[in-house]
Amino acid sequence: MHDRKRRSSVRVEALVAAPLLVAFALASGDLRAGGAGSTPTVKGHVAGWEKLVPQVYADAAGADSHRYNWREPSPTVKADFRKLSASVSRDVCVVAVGAAAAPAHEPLAVKVTGGRLTPATIVLSPGSRLSFKNADPFNHVLYEVGNDKWAANPMGPGATREWSASAPGVHQIRDELFPSLIMYVVVDPNAVDFALPDRDGAFTLTLPAGEYTIRAFFDGKPVGKVVEGFHVAEHGAELREALALGGDAR
Repeated sequence: MHDRKRRSSVRVEALVAAPLLVAFALASGDLRAGGAGSTPTVKGHVAGWEKLVPQVYADAAGADSHRYNWREPSPTVKADFRKLSASVSRDVCVVAVGAAAAPAHEPLAVKVTGGRLTPATIVLSPGSRLSFKNADPFNHVLYEVGNDKWAANPMGPGATREWSASAPGVHQIRDELFPSLIMYVVVDPNAVDFALPDRDGAFTLTLPAGEYTIRAFFDGKPVGKVVEGFHVAEHGAELREALALGGDAR
Protein backbone atom coordinates (compact mmCIF):
# COMPACT_ATOMS: atom_id res chain seq x y z
CA MET A 1 0.00 0.00 0.00
CA HIS A 2 2.85 2.34 0.85
CA ASP A 3 4.68 1.51 -2.45
CA ARG A 4 1.50 2.16 -4.45
CA LYS A 5 1.12 5.64 -2.92
CA ARG A 6 4.79 6.33 -3.55
CA ARG A 7 4.55 5.35 -7.26
CA SER A 8 1.46 7.54 -7.61
CA SER A 9 3.32 10.45 -6.03
CA VAL A 10 6.26 9.96 -8.43
CA ARG A 11 3.93 10.04 -11.44
CA VAL A 12 2.33 13.29 -10.25
CA GLU A 13 5.73 14.86 -9.70
CA ALA A 14 6.83 13.81 -13.22
CA LEU A 15 3.70 15.31 -14.77
CA VAL A 16 4.30 18.58 -12.94
CA ALA A 17 8.01 18.64 -13.74
CA ALA A 18 7.63 18.01 -17.50
CA PRO A 19 6.08 21.42 -18.35
CA LEU A 20 8.63 23.13 -16.14
CA LEU A 21 11.47 21.45 -18.05
CA VAL A 22 9.97 22.53 -21.38
CA ALA A 23 9.60 26.11 -20.10
CA PHE A 24 13.22 26.09 -18.92
CA ALA A 25 14.37 24.80 -22.32
CA LEU A 26 12.46 27.53 -24.12
CA ALA A 27 13.89 30.19 -21.83
CA SER A 28 17.45 28.91 -22.22
CA GLY A 29 17.17 28.64 -26.04
CA ASP A 30 17.66 24.85 -26.21
CA LEU A 31 14.16 24.22 -27.58
CA ARG A 32 12.71 27.03 -29.66
CA ALA A 33 11.53 27.76 -33.15
CA GLY A 34 14.18 29.50 -35.25
CA GLY A 35 17.01 28.17 -33.06
CA ALA A 36 20.40 26.94 -34.15
CA GLY A 37 18.88 24.15 -36.25
CA SER A 38 16.71 26.44 -38.42
CA THR A 39 17.70 27.94 -41.78
CA PRO A 40 18.55 31.68 -41.73
CA THR A 41 16.42 34.15 -43.67
CA VAL A 42 17.40 37.17 -45.74
CA LYS A 43 14.98 40.08 -45.93
CA GLY A 44 15.05 42.85 -48.49
CA HIS A 45 13.00 44.84 -50.95
CA VAL A 46 13.06 45.88 -54.59
CA ALA A 47 12.33 49.30 -56.06
CA GLY A 48 11.71 50.85 -59.46
CA TRP A 49 9.45 48.17 -60.96
CA GLU A 50 7.08 50.88 -62.21
CA LYS A 51 9.75 51.69 -64.82
CA LEU A 52 9.58 48.17 -66.28
CA VAL A 53 7.17 47.30 -69.10
CA PRO A 54 6.61 43.61 -69.94
CA GLN A 55 7.55 42.76 -73.51
CA VAL A 56 4.09 41.30 -74.09
CA TYR A 57 2.64 44.83 -73.68
CA ALA A 58 5.10 46.23 -76.22
CA ASP A 59 4.35 43.40 -78.66
CA ALA A 60 0.61 44.07 -78.40
CA ALA A 61 1.11 47.78 -79.03
CA GLY A 62 3.37 47.26 -82.05
CA ALA A 63 4.35 50.58 -83.60
CA ASP A 64 1.73 52.36 -81.49
CA SER A 65 3.41 53.54 -78.29
CA HIS A 66 0.12 54.39 -76.53
CA ARG A 67 -0.37 50.80 -75.28
CA TYR A 68 -4.15 51.02 -75.11
CA ASN A 69 -6.12 49.07 -72.54
CA TRP A 70 -9.80 48.45 -71.88
CA ARG A 71 -9.94 50.40 -68.63
CA GLU A 72 -11.67 53.75 -68.80
CA PRO A 73 -9.35 56.49 -67.46
CA SER A 74 -10.43 58.21 -64.29
CA PRO A 75 -9.56 61.87 -63.66
CA THR A 76 -9.25 61.14 -59.94
CA VAL A 77 -6.34 58.72 -60.53
CA LYS A 78 -2.88 60.22 -60.95
CA ALA A 79 -1.32 59.89 -64.40
CA ASP A 80 1.60 57.86 -62.98
CA PHE A 81 -0.82 55.15 -61.88
CA ARG A 82 -2.59 55.02 -65.24
CA LYS A 83 0.51 53.86 -67.11
CA LEU A 84 0.87 50.19 -67.98
CA SER A 85 3.86 48.76 -66.15
CA ALA A 86 5.09 45.61 -64.46
CA SER A 87 3.34 44.06 -61.49
CA VAL A 88 6.10 43.43 -58.97
CA SER A 89 4.37 40.45 -57.34
CA ARG A 90 3.83 38.72 -60.68
CA ASP A 91 6.58 39.87 -63.06
CA VAL A 92 9.65 40.07 -60.79
CA CYS A 93 11.59 37.22 -59.17
CA VAL A 94 14.54 37.61 -56.76
CA VAL A 95 17.04 34.76 -56.64
CA ALA A 96 20.08 33.88 -54.51
CA VAL A 97 22.80 32.04 -56.44
CA GLY A 98 25.45 30.04 -54.60
CA ALA A 99 28.80 28.55 -55.59
CA ALA A 100 27.63 24.92 -55.73
CA ALA A 101 24.77 23.04 -57.36
CA ALA A 102 21.49 23.51 -55.50
CA PRO A 103 18.82 20.88 -54.78
CA ALA A 104 15.39 21.03 -56.41
CA HIS A 105 12.90 23.48 -54.94
CA GLU A 106 9.51 22.60 -53.54
CA PRO A 107 6.73 22.28 -56.18
CA LEU A 108 5.08 25.60 -57.02
CA ALA A 109 1.53 26.25 -58.23
CA VAL A 110 1.19 28.57 -61.25
CA LYS A 111 -2.17 30.27 -61.76
CA VAL A 112 -3.57 30.59 -65.29
CA THR A 113 -6.18 33.35 -65.31
CA GLY A 114 -6.98 36.84 -66.53
CA GLY A 115 -4.89 36.53 -69.67
CA ARG A 116 -1.68 36.04 -67.68
CA LEU A 117 0.38 33.41 -65.92
CA THR A 118 1.21 34.13 -62.28
CA PRO A 119 4.12 34.28 -61.66
CA ALA A 120 5.33 35.45 -65.09
CA THR A 121 9.06 35.01 -64.32
CA ILE A 122 10.66 32.51 -61.98
CA VAL A 123 14.16 31.11 -61.38
CA LEU A 124 14.50 27.44 -60.42
CA SER A 125 17.16 24.79 -59.94
CA PRO A 126 17.02 21.63 -62.11
CA GLY A 127 14.48 19.04 -61.00
CA SER A 128 12.06 21.64 -59.58
CA ARG A 129 8.43 21.23 -60.57
CA LEU A 130 5.61 23.59 -61.54
CA SER A 131 1.91 22.79 -61.47
CA PHE A 132 -0.16 24.92 -63.86
CA LYS A 133 -3.84 25.29 -62.91
CA ASN A 134 -6.50 26.74 -65.19
CA ALA A 135 -8.55 29.10 -63.00
CA ASP A 136 -10.56 30.44 -65.96
CA PRO A 137 -14.02 29.18 -67.04
CA PHE A 138 -12.67 28.36 -70.53
CA ASN A 139 -9.88 26.32 -72.10
CA HIS A 140 -6.18 27.12 -72.33
CA VAL A 141 -3.66 25.37 -74.58
CA LEU A 142 -0.24 25.67 -72.93
CA TYR A 143 3.03 24.63 -74.54
CA GLU A 144 6.77 25.19 -74.09
CA VAL A 145 8.46 26.94 -76.99
CA GLY A 146 10.87 24.56 -78.76
CA ASN A 147 10.07 21.52 -76.57
CA ASP A 148 8.11 18.78 -78.34
CA LYS A 149 7.92 16.83 -75.07
CA TRP A 150 5.73 19.58 -73.61
CA ALA A 151 3.69 20.34 -76.70
CA ALA A 152 0.34 22.13 -76.87
CA ASN A 153 -2.30 20.34 -74.84
CA PRO A 154 -5.82 21.62 -74.01
CA MET A 155 -6.57 22.34 -70.35
CA GLY A 156 -10.22 22.66 -69.36
CA PRO A 157 -11.48 24.81 -66.47
CA GLY A 158 -9.97 23.60 -63.20
CA ALA A 159 -7.48 21.29 -64.95
CA THR A 160 -3.81 21.07 -63.94
CA ARG A 161 -0.67 20.23 -65.88
CA GLU A 162 2.80 19.44 -64.51
CA TRP A 163 6.13 20.78 -65.76
CA SER A 164 9.65 19.86 -64.62
CA ALA A 165 12.79 22.02 -64.85
CA SER A 166 15.45 20.17 -66.85
CA ALA A 167 18.12 21.83 -68.99
CA PRO A 168 19.67 25.09 -67.76
CA GLY A 169 18.59 28.19 -69.65
CA VAL A 170 15.43 30.20 -70.28
CA HIS A 171 12.23 28.27 -70.99
CA GLN A 172 9.13 29.98 -72.41
CA ILE A 173 5.62 28.75 -71.59
CA ARG A 174 2.92 30.13 -73.90
CA ASP A 175 -0.73 29.62 -74.85
CA GLU A 176 -1.94 28.90 -78.38
CA LEU A 177 -5.24 30.69 -77.74
CA PHE A 178 -4.04 33.77 -75.82
CA PRO A 179 -0.81 35.52 -76.99
CA SER A 180 -0.67 37.59 -73.79
CA LEU A 181 -0.11 34.43 -71.76
CA ILE A 182 3.63 33.97 -71.40
CA MET A 183 5.92 32.79 -68.62
CA TYR A 184 9.71 32.75 -68.43
CA VAL A 185 11.26 29.92 -66.41
CA VAL A 186 14.99 30.42 -65.83
CA VAL A 187 16.74 27.19 -64.84
CA ASP A 188 20.02 27.81 -62.98
CA PRO A 189 21.90 24.88 -61.37
CA ASN A 190 23.13 27.16 -58.55
CA ALA A 191 19.80 28.84 -57.72
CA VAL A 192 19.57 28.13 -53.97
CA ASP A 193 16.32 29.99 -53.31
CA PHE A 194 13.95 32.39 -55.04
CA ALA A 195 11.35 34.85 -53.79
CA LEU A 196 8.38 36.60 -55.36
CA PRO A 197 8.09 40.09 -53.82
CA ASP A 198 4.81 41.26 -52.32
CA ARG A 199 3.02 44.21 -53.90
CA ASP A 200 5.15 46.61 -51.83
CA GLY A 201 8.37 45.03 -53.09
CA ALA A 202 9.36 43.21 -49.88
CA PHE A 203 10.78 39.69 -50.14
CA THR A 204 12.30 36.98 -47.94
CA LEU A 205 14.86 34.34 -48.96
CA THR A 206 15.62 31.22 -46.92
CA LEU A 207 19.34 30.46 -47.22
CA PRO A 208 21.95 28.39 -45.40
CA ALA A 209 24.86 30.39 -44.00
CA GLY A 210 27.32 31.30 -46.74
CA GLU A 211 27.98 33.80 -49.54
CA TYR A 212 25.61 34.47 -52.43
CA THR A 213 24.94 36.61 -55.45
CA ILE A 214 21.48 38.16 -55.20
CA ARG A 215 19.76 39.58 -58.26
CA ALA A 216 16.32 40.20 -59.71
CA PHE A 217 14.85 38.80 -62.92
CA PHE A 218 12.19 40.31 -65.18
CA ASP A 219 10.89 38.93 -68.49
CA GLY A 220 13.34 36.04 -68.09
CA LYS A 221 16.42 38.31 -67.83
CA PRO A 222 18.49 39.67 -64.95
CA VAL A 223 17.66 43.32 -64.42
CA GLY A 224 18.87 46.20 -62.26
CA LYS A 225 21.25 46.07 -59.33
CA VAL A 226 23.25 42.92 -58.51
CA VAL A 227 24.58 42.20 -55.02
CA GLU A 228 27.67 39.99 -55.13
CA GLY A 229 29.46 38.30 -52.23
CA PHE A 230 26.52 38.83 -49.87
CA HIS A 231 27.27 37.04 -46.59
CA VAL A 232 24.51 35.25 -44.71
CA ALA A 233 25.30 34.44 -41.06
CA GLU A 234 23.70 31.78 -38.86
CA HIS A 235 21.19 34.30 -37.50
CA GLY A 236 20.19 35.59 -40.96
CA ALA A 237 20.80 38.90 -42.72
CA GLU A 238 19.11 41.89 -44.29
CA LEU A 239 19.71 43.84 -47.49
CA ARG A 240 19.91 47.41 -46.26
CA GLU A 241 19.59 48.93 -49.72
CA ALA A 242 16.82 48.20 -52.19
CA LEU A 243 17.49 46.20 -55.33
CA ALA A 244 16.88 48.91 -57.91
CA LEU A 245 15.16 47.41 -60.97
CA GLY A 246 15.16 50.48 -63.17
CA GLY A 247 18.74 50.02 -64.43
CA ASP A 248 19.89 48.20 -67.54
CA ALA A 249 19.69 44.40 -67.62
CA ARG A 250 22.99 42.75 -66.77
